[in-house]
Amino acid sequence: MELYRDYFPTRAYKLAEMKMAVLLGAERDRLDRIAQSLRREYAVGEDNLREQLPEILKFAKAYHDAYAQYLKAVLPQQPRPIQCRPACGNCCHHYPMSVEPFELIYLYCELRKRDDLIDVMDACQMRANLFDSLFEKRLETEASEDEAEDKALHDYFAAWRPCPFSNKAGDCMVYPFRPVSCRMYFSETDPKYCTPESLQTEKNDSYIVYLPDNIEEAIYGISEHYAGLHLSESYFGGLLSVNAFEGVLG
Repeated sequence: MELYRDYFPTRAYKLAEMKMAVLLGAERDRLDRIAQSLRREYAVGEDNLREQLPEILKFAKAYHDAYAQYLKAVLPQQPRPIQCRPACGNCCHHYPMSVEPFELIYLYCELRKRDDLIDVMDACQMRANLFDSLFEKRLETEASEDEAEDKALHDYFAAWRPCPFSNKAGDCMVYPFRPVSCRMYFSETDPKYCTPESLQTEKNDSYIVYLPDNIEEAIYGISEHYAGLHLSESYFGGLLSVNAFEGVLG
């Protein structure tokens, strides 16, 4: 979103964008070199996932830290204060998409330290199955796959299934490791309006903090290097995909 430079030409914004660009550029160069040495288009595959794991985890954390700094530069410039607060959790009933592969691996490696990993994977499977069924149903009536996906995402939110990582109070139990897809969603209106019945009304004013185009392009270039793993881009489906490599990660 290049327009952010016009809206927020602050020193903090420019510095945050620059630091993220440097971080992503270095990681993309690293992966490019690995792919070149392996004589293939991607750097990370099942054959070298365990070997690459320390660098993947290190980069994923640095990426999340850099995005946090980016938010600190952008959010104070919003015309109205953010109304999101602890134990809200309403937005955690969405079905997050566009989760980067290194984020999925990062979170999964934290989840596998828990005693309830099997239960967590079962919960992810249930939610992935629900979305898939809603998507298939929408494909029968919509003109394109994109339209069917958009409608299915709204249908999923209307079904009001909480994220498996939300506790009964509404707090995120994997907060430090959650993907950017979860970090970028904010509301300027009361959280009570972040519900299916109010989402597309004037009562709700929620939005996504996008990244600049050059940053998005760099992220895409990095994620392409994980093509050999064939991970789903959805949050829950992606974690299930990573779970298939449990033996490699162990």
